[in-house]
Amino acid sequence: MSSYYLDTSALIKRYITEIGSAWIKNLLDVSAGHVIVVSDLTAVEVFSTLARRRREGTIAPADTLILQTRFLADFGQEYLSISLENPVLNRARDLLNRYPLRSLDAIQLASSLEAAITLGEPMTFISADKNLLNAAVGEGFSVDDPNNHP
Repeated sequence: MSSYYLDTSALIKRYITEIGSAWIKNLLDVSAGHVIVVSDLTAVEVFSTLARRRREGTIAPADTLILQTRFLADFGQEYLSISLENPVLNRARDLLNRYPLRSLDAIQLASSLEAAITLGEPMTFISADKNLLNAAVGEGFSVDDPNNHP
């Protein structure tokens, strides 16, 4: 059993077929017994991605609702979610002074750092964002990019 932190760019591949989706689905298979950690922010970002894809016409409106419902069920049962509380937000501000991150990426990385402290064990940071992966390496994480697993 291993622990993994997934940012939204990685987790969305479970719900929308993209490069790396099969690898993510295997990683998230409950029978693998992994601890999967996400941020509370991820729920907003997943809904945003699904809404954008609906507007772009790449997901049907009915499918959007199905995917949102499926995500919420998984979110409540399969993922350990890190709350957006002061320690995470303070850490995100600090990360913005050290790395060229977007604000939400800093919150994702700060959430993973909080998770590592809470779990007290190494975890792999998974993202499809190279800039965020570089910052995660700078913070001592081992990393992986689902786009490297076609």
